[in-house]
Amino acid sequence: MTDVLIGVDAGTSMIKAVAYTTDGKPLYKSSRKNEVLRPEPGWREQDMDDTWDATAATLREVVEQLNRQDEILGLGVTAQGDGCWLMDDDGKPARDAILWHDERASDIIGEWQDSDVNDRLYDICGSVQFPGSSLAILLWLQEHEPETIMRADTVLFCKDWLKYRLTGEITSDPSDMSLPYVDVETGEYSSEVFDVVGASQFESLLPPLQDPLDVIGEVTAEAAKQTEIPEGTPVVSGLFDVPCSMFGSGVAQAGEGASVVGTTSLNQVLMDDPDASPHGVGMTLSLGLDNERGFDGKRWTRVMASMIGTPNLDWWLDMLRYREDPDYGAIEKRASEIPIGSEGVLYHPYLSGSGERAPFLNTKARAQLIGLEPDHTEEHVVRAVYEGVGLAMKDCYEHIPDTPREVYVAGGGAKSDFWCQMFADAIDAEFAVPEGEEFGAKGAALLAGTAVGVFEDFESAVRASRTVEKAYQPDPDASPKYDKLYEYYKMTYETMFDVWDKRVETVNAIEGMDD
Repeated sequence: MTDVLIGVDAGTSMIKAVAYTTDGKPLYKSSRKNEVLRPEPGWREQDMDDTWDATAATLREVVEQLNRQDEILGLGVTAQGDGCWLMDDDGKPARDAILWHDERASDIIGEWQDSDVNDRLYDICGSVQFPGSSLAILLWLQEHEPETIMRADTVLFCKDWLKYRLTGEITSDPSDMSLPYVDVETGEYSSEVFDVVGASQFESLLPPLQDPLDVIGEVTAEAAKQTEIPEGTPVVSGLFDVPCSMFGSGVAQAGEGASVVGTTSLNQVLMDDPDASPHGVGMTLSLGLDNERGFDGKRWTRVMASMIGTPNLDWWLDMLRYREDPDYGAIEKRASEIPIGSEGVLYHPYLSGSGERAPFLNTKARAQLIGLEPDHTEEHVVRAVYEGVGLAMKDCYEHIPDTPREVYVAGGGAKSDFWCQMFADAIDAEFAVPEGEEFGAKGAALLAGTAVGVFEDFESAVRASRTVEKAYQPDPDASPKYDKLYEYYKMTYETMFDVWDKRVETVNAIEGMDD
């Protein structure tokens, strides 16, 4: 008989369920697509019931692979954060969920930037607001879909919805609710948030907060039929995917960092004090975890999540007409023959239609290639794109108070030796690639194991289960060159703010001439 912990990670595009041994070794995995709906340009939604059905299917498939004698000790759930998952008073979806990378609330964020609202919200919750923020979406719905707001009883996030379907319990945790509803100092809800935006009517939508290590309920009979997880299995409160992946990748001490270089480029450092930087950017998430089962005190994570990571490279390889399945090894070999700085070619990786959110917020920011000359080749452009993503990561870490001494890196970018060494050189820190893949699910399973008493505390659970596949040390000759290149990178994007404004004004004016 094997004791088993199960972790679920419901991402934006894929839902994964993984069964682990109690020492963090994966046994079985299942995954299903989580379809993103695009009913209007710039809109991104998901059918909440479909997300649950896909989650239930992954759990069934994992359970079917277990031996009859295996015992499931606990279940942890993590998922994509932000966005707006609304439930009515019958426990049904009030509408399709609006996701974190939806653009419809961009004008509201622009208004908050032009006034003092964004700064005031930052002072309360420690995080900058962006178009995918829950509160901005609620205000958009109030204006454009008042009937939805009338139906809504509770505002949740993805993991909270899935936990409700598993247990019938309506809860959230400080990490998901940090942006923007939680006071960064106390980890509790702040009424002032709603006063700042003049929307006190939304405060009643907030669910109860539970510590991430609390068992919030047990798998119900109905959920057991749908998932084949035994009725009565404990379900833990948990964290959303950003901090959960950090712990799953191996971060256990304040001062250690984690980067996920995938659809986004997400960078964070675990801290034992909240970031008190005035009117900053990025997110400071309150984690809870301050009881005897967590750490020896409260913990926060300071997060800088650029909107677009590896898709910058995919887009450029397509533009340069590389074949459908490019040979990345050959591409990187040719790019590595170009010196640091790409002989004057510079790329800013702001390819999202929502602009950029870290380490600066500008919904009008766009990608750009600078410094081309007739002698430059496609290899110069490709290296500049690699460097642009690396410099954007450096830009994020430069804006986090605690410089990491070690960074655990995951995501598609972690599979590239060329990129990982570039990250280590640019940030001037050791970059470690942990063994495994599903670090969000692993973090959720470790939380579940701690909650049910498998581990003495969460910190020791993370330490005991982390293993490193490969580590990259910074090159003392390369790091100063990236420092110099970063100065140029930062100066050029800062000069573009007025240009990006003028771009929007010009495009709108030209389109208006056709009316």
